[in-house]
Amino acid sequence: MTLISRTLWCALSLALLIPAEVAAQRIRDVSEDLMHAVMPGADRFVEWGTDPTVMQAFSAGSGTESLVGYVFHTADVPPERSGYSAPIGMLVGLGLDGRLTGMRITDYVESMRSSRGDFLRPYGFQEQYADKHIGEAFRPFRDVESISRATVSVRAISLGMRNAARRVAEAYFTRVARAPGVIEDANALSWLELRETELVKVMVVNSRIGMAEMSLVHLFDDAFGERLVGTDALASAYRAREFLGGGHVFAYGVDGPRLRYFRREGWSVVQDGDTIPTPEGQVLPFGLAAGGVMYDQVRLTGAMILDARIDITRPFEILFDLRPNLELFAVEYLTLEARRGAAADALVAAAQAVEADRDLEETVPGTVESPSDAASSVPAATVEGSTASVTTSAAEGPGAASSADALGTTTASLAPASNLGELDLVYVEDETILARALERTQVKRLGATAVVLLLATLAFFMKKRSMRAVSLAVTLVFLGWIDGGFLSVSHITSGIWAGPSVYFDDLALLLMVTFTVITTVLFGRIFCGFLCPFGALQDLLENVVPARFRKKVPQAVHDRALWVKYALLAGILIPAIAGSHVSLYQYVEPFGTVFFPSTSVLLWGIALSFLVASAIVPRFYCRYVCPLGAALAIGSLISLKRIRRVEQCGHCKVCEQGCPTGAIRSEVVDFKECVRCNVCETKLIEKAGVCRHDMEIILPRLVQLRVSDTMAASRG
Repeated sequence: MTLISRTLWCALSLALLIPAEVAAQRIRDVSEDLMHAVMPGADRFVEWGTDPTVMQAFSAGSGTESLVGYVFHTADVPPERSGYSAPIGMLVGLGLDGRLTGMRITDYVESMRSSRGDFLRPYGFQEQYADKHIGEAFRPFRDVESISRATVSVRAISLGMRNAARRVAEAYFTRVARAPGVIEDANALSWLELRETELVKVMVVNSRIGMAEMSLVHLFDDAFGERLVGTDALASAYRAREFLGGGHVFAYGVDGPRLRYFRREGWSVVQDGDTIPTPEGQVLPFGLAAGGVMYDQVRLTGAMILDARIDITRPFEILFDLRPNLELFAVEYLTLEARRGAAADALVAAAQAVEADRDLEETVPGTVESPSDAASSVPAATVEGSTASVTTSAAEGPGAASSADALGTTTASLAPASNLGELDLVYVEDETILARALERTQVKRLGATAVVLLLATLAFFMKKRSMRAVSLAVTLVFLGWIDGGFLSVSHITSGIWAGPSVYFDDLALLLMVTFTVITTVLFGRIFCGFLCPFGALQDLLENVVPARFRKKVPQAVHDRALWVKYALLAGILIPAIAGSHVSLYQYVEPFGTVFFPSTSVLLWGIALSFLVASAIVPRFYCRYVCPLGAALAIGSLISLKRIRRVEQCGHCKVCEQGCPTGAIRSEVVDFKECVRCNVCETKLIEKAGVCRHDMEIILPRLVQLRVSDTMAASRG
């Protein structure tokens, strides 16, 4: 077995041995002291419920014990929101007025913790959530103060806590009418109310290693669709429907730590015993077009175009076959049209029943019902076209409530199960994806990032040593120590774990990622040559350390060692794809250690080892270790514009000797290992150390020498 095979085998074995989840703390594991910290007014706590499990908080007050709220752990209220690396565990107190009484982070394994220490618990950050109402949006940089360089984690904390608190309220607070007789259409309902009325139907896909929630909703008209998914997403769904020749537009949303459970294939609809498949081409992710209310409620959104043969005025089942496990999940769906039809049928049936009773009473002597009594037996209702209105009163009882529920448009508020008062939940709906991204963007940081990218672009195209020196200096100082906005292989793993939203939450990061992807496809690893602060630090070492200390790696060793970084990349990405949130890249990526800086002695030892090696072998880390460089190297295999070679390159060794990554061998460039540093191209332009004569002058001399050598040999 070769060295490469052994390395890859070890990486695969490591991926299979790593546990898929890190055991999270739950409410039963929490100390009572910590519960008092998040619910200061409580005297005792009693475990309550199982879906989800919470602690009821009671206060003795003036001698009479009363319920004051609930304490819960987010791990008990799935699906949890993932941060940059994994779900972040939180203990939360929820008062009966819908306001948080406190929050404490109990456990998290964010990758930056190894380099920044306990960065999610600075004084004032957790405390700011106390007294926030769960109807608020909890938006970082607007409603919530963020933490520098940790926007993704803060967003996961805020939205995870908000959504979990809403689910607890949904489970343990009962519905009471806000204003008797008020019935509004679905456009007036909050996300929670849409879920409660089951206009948004939730399919829970669960297994032993985690779960995902898939929310399904019929977009029955333009106004409702634009509010839920945004104008652009709705337009793309309508275009898909038109292309397919018709159908019913549904939106789907996926949330939870197991986003990979969602598949575009395996969907179907069952109605009246007939199974109607929904092909993969009819399940379309929204991607960049995502917006509307759903964007901040779930992680991934898209559209399903259900077959036009489905009668949406009657119930049907939506099925999902989770392959290859052959697990089948199903939910019954009632569209608004079906609910209205059912309500109309119920009203007709009620009227017929009253008429039948009246006919029966007329045949029985001695029983006469007054007209007013007869009228009160039938709820006043009209069902007309696509709108419906129902008038109810508090005395109408369960029958009236069921009619309202059938319509699915009841406006209500939440009150505690103990009837301690009315809780008004008016949700602050979230804006479009662009508006949210702009809210979270620091204009100065975005502008500075754009300047760094512009400098790198100018340096690359100008091919001047001085310009590249300026670009690398800015990269080292700004992207390294000031901003920390450099890319890492962790951005790939977080994209796998959390989906593309991790990039849209930070416009500066999105700009850097977009620039890197485009330039890699066009020119190769420009990021490695101009925008990596650790690469800039290695270049600085090469210029500072005397040449006599530098060593050349034997070619045979070099050729084999190049594959180590690809094995490391596989060892990081395979567990991430498999669902593991165990972070390993901090041990092979010294960026966070050097530029944050780290408090870990182990990580500093690893980083200094890489720096010493890079001082002896130019760009040692880039050549043999960097997993991000390996990912970009794979991308550079399709690069369109490569380094130009000239005829002299077959005879000249200057560029080969000067290449910092050993990517040049005679006239051949191993382009996946090239970091586009401009060294060889600048030498050719400046003719620095290379042959200054044209080949027309050199070739005759070379031929003459060869002829003379041949004659001398024949004479000898």
